Amino acid sequence: MGNFQNMVKGIKAGWTGLSKQKRKSLAVLLVSITALVMGLTYYTQKVEYATLFSNLEEVDAGNIVNDLKTKKIKYKLEDNGTTILVEQSEVDTYRIDLAVNDLLPQNSTGFEIFDTTSMMATDEDRKIMYQRAVTGELERSISALDSIETAKVLLSMPEESVFTNQEDKAKASASVVLTTSNGQVPDNSAVQGIASLISGAVENLPKENIKIVDTKGNLLSAALENDSSLNATDMVSKYQMIKNQYEQELEAKLTKTLGPIFGEENINIAVSADMNFDSVEKESVAYSDDPVLRSETISANGGTVDIAEEEGTNTLINEIVGEDGVNSSYDRTANYELDTETTSTSQAPGSLNRLTTSIILNKTLSQAEEEQVQEIAEMTIGFVADRDDQLTVQGMEFAKGPDDTVEADRKEIIGNTIRETLLKDWPYLAGGLGILLLLIVFLMIFMKKSKNSKDNDGEFDFEEAPSSQSMDKLNKELEILRMQNVKDKQENLTKAEQTEKNKQEVSKLTKELNQAMSVKEEATREYVNDNPEASADLLKIWMRDE
Repeated sequence: MGNFQNMVKGIKAGWTGLSKQKRKSLAVLLVSITALVMGLTYYTQKVEYATLFSNLEEVDAGNIVNDLKTKKIKYKLEDNGTTILVEQSEVDTYRIDLAVNDLLPQNSTGFEIFDTTSMMATDEDRKIMYQRAVTGELERSISALDSIETAKVLLSMPEESVFTNQEDKAKASASVVLTTSNGQVPDNSAVQGIASLISGAVENLPKENIKIVDTKGNLLSAALENDSSLNATDMVSKYQMIKNQYEQELEAKLTKTLGPIFGEENINIAVSADMNFDSVEKESVAYSDDPVLRSETISANGGTVDIAEEEGTNTLINEIVGEDGVNSSYDRTANYELDTETTSTSQAPGSLNRLTTSIILNKTLSQAEEEQVQEIAEMTIGFVADRDDQLTVQGMEFAKGPDDTVEADRKEIIGNTIRETLLKDWPYLAGGLGILLLLIVFLMIFMKKSKNSKDNDGEFDFEEAPSSQSMDKLNKELEILRMQNVKDKQENLTKAEQTEKNKQEVSKLTKELNQAMSVKEEATREYVNDNPEASADLLKIWMRDE
């Protein structure tokens, strides 16, 4: 704090010691540099805006404004946010970027199309306008969903005829192209909701006649149809996504468990899951051991019926004996009921057949540590030995690759940042540099004066502005010089007297001395009064030489 105060005092003293002419020059220079910086700043930072889009929907305006903020492009909003203005030089380029990224506003026309209906419009024109209105309203409704950015709806509505029965009337159809947020795939419930929305808005449009695809060409409406109609490629992609998601969940669990111990950057985990996506249905039937007699039929011909049972068996022997002792026929049919139990089992696709996990740690592990890590990992992922799961834990130091690429990228980023800063803020930098140069010049003058003051300690400061006090000091200095010169002449006179020269020569020398001193003193005083600064500098130089 003291050094700062001393510096401020020194600057004030240096400024006070400057002449009026130098003060004016520095003030004019400072004002000129400030005005130049302000003018350059205004000229370079002035932005001329031009209309990018007008009469926008709120959703389209919000999307464009978010994109402008992301790209750091200056913009202005007018007409309650429905008109967007950007820099005139950015209009064409930015429109091309929007077209490439498929962000151009899609102004769908709804039922407001009938607000400007001409009286000369025919019935056919009104049908076309109605179809356009329904299409626009559907596009707006679908685009309002959370996961949908834009929607394009194409309707095919059959012509009506009085000669066609209601049962034989052709069905309408619709095709929808969806642009989703961040490339996400809408779930089946969202697709079914969109299909129901379209089917309810268009007369005689069944859901099976609605086809919904995304911008990647994936058929989203396949979920509305039977499983047999699903694309095999889509099924494989779906199953692969489920498999990857399951593996990532296990890796995240292991990282969360082992991370606090070893550090997440010191862990490398890979999980591979062998999953079965076959859909299996099983049906089993179990029969009871004790049958129950359900029905019995007996047919016999003859006289007497003899029923006998053989020993050791449960078989009945039936005989009919006639009057003449001749055997007759006998037939018996018995039906038994068996108790049955039927079990139907359906196994959903996605069962886990086998799990393989590898864990690599960035350190050397002892046998005990490896066993501890393996035990923790088995408990985390649900290791099952009977399922033939495998888990490997290895401890080894990771390779330390060269950082040349990272360093080069860092230098490139720093260079680009400096370059952009110089191009954007060069007026401010130029103004600051000018002010810095002024301060340096001022400090150099002050340091020079301070040095001169130290060299001439106790002497008169000739850099001060001329005043009555400075003139008095100057006169005193001149008087001292005059007395010194007189003293020197007197010494010479004494020497002359000592050499026994005649009195006339001494008198003549004395007279010449007095005249010379008077003339020089008067001329010096006049010169000092007319040129005080130059006189002070000249005396300063003389005194330094002595």
